[in-house]
Amino acid sequence: MAWYDDLGALRAWASTARPVFICGQERSGTSALLLAMSRHPALFPVPDVFETFIFRFAGDLLKDPPRKMQQGYLRGEESLSSLRSQLALLAGGDPARLGDDDLVRAFFAFAAHEVYPGRRPLEKTPSHVHSLPRIFSVFPQARVLACVREPTEVVDSYRKRLAREQALGKPPESWKWLQLTDQQLIEQFRRVDKALRDSVAFAPGRVFQVPYGWLTADPRAALTQICQFLDEPFDEAMLVPKAGRKDRVDERLGQPLSATADSRATTLTEAQAAKIAWDTGRLTRRWRVPGPVQPEADPAQAAGAARA
Repeated sequence: MAWYDDLGALRAWASTARPVFICGQERSGTSALLLAMSRHPALFPVPDVFETFIFRFAGDLLKDPPRKMQQGYLRGEESLSSLRSQLALLAGGDPARLGDDDLVRAFFAFAAHEVYPGRRPLEKTPSHVHSLPRIFSVFPQARVLACVREPTEVVDSYRKRLAREQALGKPPESWKWLQLTDQQLIEQFRRVDKALRDSVAFAPGRVFQVPYGWLTADPRAALTQICQFLDEPFDEAMLVPKAGRKDRVDERLGQPLSATADSRATTLTEAQAAKIAWDTGRLTRRWRVPGPVQPEADPAQAAGAARA
């Protein structure tokens, strides 16, 4: 029985699938990590940096015009049209009857069977860090790689990317997401940090925190550890960017991971950097630790250990 013949078959597939999702704080290396992971022979060879937002906007699969990155992830208009036909079969003729969770399952089932056959699902959307409960509800065997970075570096990266987008003459709607104040970004950091800490309750050991500095300082060692977390062997291809990629706003995405590191905050004043560091001190200490997200120590126990 094909996955699109029966909802039970689709849900059974999702219950045993082992997708890998990359999410976390924006401007923290999610794109660079996706490109490295997509070169692993066991994972979807996603052709470019596509953010599907599928866990947030599953219904967009049925809309016209389609969400461009969802279509790009499936490798084109014809593929998306085929998925919609299979959704109609699954829903008895009316795909709108399907719930969002089944649309998400069908999106990845189609990709796994028709677009990237024989490979393990791989997807990257930073804001999916706020959809972690749903990710693990839909895909109980999922593994998540959550990228984080020193907050001052993130703010600086936002400013640099905004300047590049504007210099290229792009319309405001393409870069308005970058136009955030320092305080808005600090609040964003706190929401991301809370989402990661909350995941310990429903997905213990299944969300791996990937600090940007750790990933770029020694990519081979970092990717080896990430592969162990995913129960996959390390592959040298992950370290070698594919030639002939199209030009990107961030040219470093076409370079080895070690070349993406840039911690020089050139857009922030000393006072700005100091305030951001002060306001994010606790989460910054947490974000420097690579590996599966751990529960926070009980304050009373921590105090007792400090006195001892």
